[in-house]
Formats: sequence, structure tokens, C-alpha cells
Amino acid sequence: MNVFPIGHYSGLRPGEEPAHVVRVGWQQHRLSEDAFGVWVLAHGMTETGKGQWTVTDVVKQAEQAGVTKAEELLWGLAEKGAVVLVADDPTQATAFAKSHRMDVLFVGLGNTPERPDGHAVGVPGLGAAAILDPDCYELWQWGSVAPTLWHSCEVRATVTAELGQTLEPVDALGEILGDLRFLIAHGCAYLDVAA
Repeated sequence: MNVFPIGHYSGLRPGEEPAHVVRVGWQQHRLSEDAFGVWVLAHGMTETGKGQWTVTDVVKQAEQAGVTKAEELLWGLAEKGAVVLVADDPTQATAFAKSHRMDVLFVGLGNTPERPDGHAVGVPGLGAAAILDPDCYELWQWGSVAPTLWHSCEVRATVTAELGQTLEPVDALGEILGDLRFLIAHGCAYLDVAA
């Protein structure tokens, strides 16, 4: 099963039991240090690129980092809606895409002479967090305007059809999820529940 983190990090809240706060929709979830570590690892690794990031990957990385009961924590995060586990099944992936949306982080920095086909995203004056290919950049640029990920799939299918290729939204979904994986792992975007 593929793992996608849901929510936006709101910071560490001090107190008797300090907690990391992750906002999902209108709810705020207070996470322990270990649960937060698992949530961070659910974002994936930049080396993965657009490839899958699975429960096994998250648990393995968490255990290597010294987190005990990583799988239990991951399932707890799924129950809270702070991660979503998506099977390699078009029906389940479509349901995920129809119930979640993407929002962006960072700003566009343009391309470079070394990578005229790449689009830098990052912080002005500090540099690029990632260099995006044209498809990934299109999702980053326009994905937050779409009310759901499924709408982004429909747009990509429509644009592809206008270019003379046949592509259904469900076929575009695999590409969108790959682009999304890359954006999330590089910190350029986050997922939230659809309004």
C-alpha cells in the first residue's frame, strides 16, 4: 500500500506533554515525538522520485531511526486521517483523489541555463528546494486551484486529448500520484482533505 501524508504541520506545542500539531482540514492533531516522526517519514525520500512509497518503506525507515511500534503508529495516524494508505487499485485510488486536495509550499524561481526544461521551486534568496519537470510543475502550479486531485486528473486528461492523445482521468491518476509523491518528498506541496 502506498502511503500519503495528510495535513499541514503547525509546529510544536509546549506543555507538560509537548506535542507536534498537524492540521488536517479543520482539525488539529497533537502527535507524540514518535508519531510525528512516522508522519514525517510518510512524506517519502527525495531519492524515491516519483516512485511508490509504501507502508514497508515507512516502517523500515522509522525502525532504523529508533522508533518502536512504527507500524502501530502508522495505523493510528491513518485512523486520525493524518495519513492515507492507498492500494494499487484504480477504484481506491480514485476515491482517494476525489476526497483530497493539494496545496503548494514555496514559490516558483524559474528555470536555469543548465536545466531549461526544469522549473525551480523554493525560497527567493535561499535557493531551490526542487527542480520540477514540466508535468510536475504543471501540477504544482495549478493543483492548488483544483478542488480535488481528481479535478487535476480530469484537466490533465483533457489537455492530453487536445494534443491528440487519448487519456482518461483514471489513466492520468497514476501520473498525478507520481508527481504528487515527488512534490511531497521535496516539501513543495502538502495534501489535505477536500472541502
